[in-house]
Amino acid sequence: MQSAVEVALGDSEALKIALSSCKGNRCVVSIDNKDLLVQHIRVSFDVDENEIRKSLLKHDIAWGDAEIRQLTVTTTGDTTTPRQELLCVGIKREKTHEAVECVELAGGEVIAVTVPLYASIRAFDRLYRRDGDEKITSLLLDMDNNSSIVMIAHGSNCVFAHRLSIEDQKSDVENAKQQEIPSLTLLHPEPNSDFERRVEGDPRGLQSTESSCDAIEPSLESELEQCLRHHGALFPERAVDRVIFTGRCAVDTARCSAIASHLGIAGYVADPSAWVHGADEYTSGPAWTTVAGICIRYMERVA
Repeated sequence: MQSAVEVALGDSEALKIALSSCKGNRCVVSIDNKDLLVQHIRVSFDVDENEIRKSLLKHDIAWGDAEIRQLTVTTTGDTTTPRQELLCVGIKREKTHEAVECVELAGGEVIAVTVPLYASIRAFDRLYRRDGDEKITSLLLDMDNNSSIVMIAHGSNCVFAHRLSIEDQKSDVENAKQQEIPSLTLLHPEPNSDFERRVEGDPRGLQSTESSCDAIEPSLESELEQCLRHHGALFPERAVDRVIFTGRCAVDTARCSAIASHLGIAGYVADPSAWVHGADEYTSGPAWTTVAGICIRYMERVA
């Protein structure tokens, strides 16, 4: 990681300056969580792409004009009626085109388009290098100002995802006020954040949360519990071992502690820049999880 720069949305001149500060012009674009479509469906093994789209349209008509990627996470049913559980992720084609066009107009070359759902998990690839690490089940809660998403991974493999429909508007507003950023700036840890780097004993790149009796929104608690039940139904032999908080709003460590305590799961706030040598000079904390994941995933391709 050579530098970390945040540019205001739509500020093409600032984007040009940001690109000129890098050695190359090859770029990886990550589409915002708020523009993602995420849905689990259960279908037969001989299903084709048209049938998958028809199944998704029953949940949201936006799937009709979306680029779709699907992953088989498990199989269900008996030998006579086997079915597959698909995790489908979609992006409206216009959103992809807008993002790519914006970067290319500024002089960048887009080599890949990804989403935080995958990039955030990639930030922790190096936590799963030893034998047995694939048995660790993690729930990642990516909390941003615009949208939040839940991911459950077996080791580094995502097997469940869900976009939260309940957002904490109060927390969003407070974070936005605290983190007003000029259109082009080098970001260090947020001065108004209570985020601190990990203590000894925590896994590298993670900071454990404290036990908390603070209340959380009943709607949020209900939605997270539904996610855990869905995962438990698919994988009854695997309990979730830990919850990892990522995203800009995860700097509110008190809220992260409350969520982890209500779920009864060990909680950690992400600090993935600990995995990127020298990155702490530019960034730290959970807000940069997606960026760190992209750097780790594509570093050989963009070197």
